[in-house]
Amino acid sequence: MQQKKNERFLHVCSEIADELGDAKMGQLLRRVGVNPKQRAGADVTTLQEAQLLREACKAANDISFAARVGSTFRQAQTLTGYIAKSSKTLGNAIENSARFYALADPETNFQLTRTSNADVMKIESNNGALLRHHRFQEFLVFGLLARLRVLAGVDFFPERLCLQHEIGDHQKPFEKLAGCRVEFASDFTGIVFGPSTLDLPMAHYDPGLVDYLSELGANMMAAHGTHRDSYRAQVEKHLIKQLPGRILSADEVADKMAMSRRTLTRHLTTEGTGFREIVDGLRFDIAKTYLKDGLSISEIAFMLGYADHAAFSTAFSRWAGQSPRKFQKSIQGH
Repeated sequence: MQQKKNERFLHVCSEIADELGDAKMGQLLRRVGVNPKQRAGADVTTLQEAQLLREACKAANDISFAARVGSTFRQAQTLTGYIAKSSKTLGNAIENSARFYALADPETNFQLTRTSNADVMKIESNNGALLRHHRFQEFLVFGLLARLRVLAGVDFFPERLCLQHEIGDHQKPFEKLAGCRVEFASDFTGIVFGPSTLDLPMAHYDPGLVDYLSELGANMMAAHGTHRDSYRAQVEKHLIKQLPGRILSADEVADKMAMSRRTLTRHLTTEGTGFREIVDGLRFDIAKTYLKDGLSISEIAFMLGYADHAAFSTAFSRWAGQSPRKFQKSIQGH
């Protein structure tokens, strides 16, 4: 797992340095708590990686920069990579690697659903804190598309890429990069494939190797065990899944987590937080992202489940010490 994360993180660092220069790269690394001199061997969290991509997009003044970085990350020497390359078809490659993807990235999983109408691959971040990082979600989707194209040996074009967050008027650079429709404010994050795309044959099909790697992967999964996110991360995950337009109540979230509200409150208190604090923090962070992306106050109010823009403006002013309109103007002025 550490190898995969380091490969990906070092790729991100390399792309940012090429775009912004080594000095700026070092500055951004320090901003997210990573020592530039030790980044090759640093135990970097996925959240720090997401924060770095967010900062890089701001520094490059390019909302699609993280997606571009993802689209250039083509290969990782992991068990999931080898088992995918050895599969019979592109669809088999996705299904086989999905079974063991937690060994490469325990905070991300994906699921392939094949029907007579469409083939859909959904990508999900297990860590709720990552869902608020929109640039990181774009990085994941475009990175996955790039790696699937490498596996297929051809630059196929899916029907569309889907992302759950809103993007305002910035859709064109993403569609130019993908070569297909990119749907924002979607019901899910992932890829919708065209007819017969997943039937593309793999050049290095080796059923014996697939069987061997599958057994190895199962043993590694059993040895590794399972990982449970913090209760705060689980709450954030359920809240973000319900967006846009509605914020779940504490009772509803507790029900989804199969516990009483009182038990949930006790767990959150142990972690030093509370349900309302999580909701406010999540809304504030997402609101800042949407304001930077140029969405209107009314749009953001709806996205975050407020009755009207006045209620949202009051809440934002309490969090930021200034109105959302003033905050947006200050960002646009830089």
